[in-house]
Amino acid sequence: MEFTNGKWTTMDDKERPDAVEKCLLHLKKKERQARETAHRQAWERLCPLEYRNTRSEQLPNVQKFEEVQKWQYGAKGLLLTGPTRRGKTRSIWKLLERLHFDERREILAFTPMDLKLAVATAWRDFFNVSHQAFSRCDDEMEEEEWIWQVRTIDVLFLDDLDTIKFTEAVEETIYDIFEFRPMHGKPVIATVNITGRALAARMNTNGRGAKIVERIREYCQVINFS
Repeated sequence: MEFTNGKWTTMDDKERPDAVEKCLLHLKKKERQARETAHRQAWERLCPLEYRNTRSEQLPNVQKFEEVQKWQYGAKGLLLTGPTRRGKTRSIWKLLERLHFDERREILAFTPMDLKLAVATAWRDFFNVSHQAFSRCDDEMEEEEWIWQVRTIDVLFLDDLDTIKFTEAVEETIYDIFEFRPMHGKPVIATVNITGRALAARMNTNGRGAKIVERIREYCQVINFS
């Protein structure tokens, strides 16, 4: 039997395999279309509208833009340095577009304010939770899940890293990011507007600034947009 146009009809035994195959192909097509739609919607949530239609010829340094696009996924990340308005962030988002659609990489991106708020929330939950004798509260689990995501997501993008307010919690989080991720084959992509020496001076709680900058240089390919 076959249900077609709201009616049941008889089907010859010879026709049944073809009908089943046709049905399976149709279902696979629908599933593929649904996945593609979800993937495109995920990109729209991730990438700011302003950066979705970047064209290289509109940027001040096409050569540097093209150099960024040549980066290949691996443990060694990418650091773009140089003054503002040089096309660093646009170059990165174009690279992330390729990683998202062509390589199907999972991406987590933070602006300075996003990172500041996320770290503050995670640390607040960590220190303010009410521990129970034999159970853990939801807030604590959420904090640990956030840290694990930052550590293990395929690609972590930190935009304008130098402009964030470097509280002790932020410094410790950044230190952990560059300590953990490269050791597990997970790259960090970042942009900064100042020199490494100036960045180290801003991140100097407990003498961590120089160590963080040293790790950034060691584990990132540096492209200077000056």
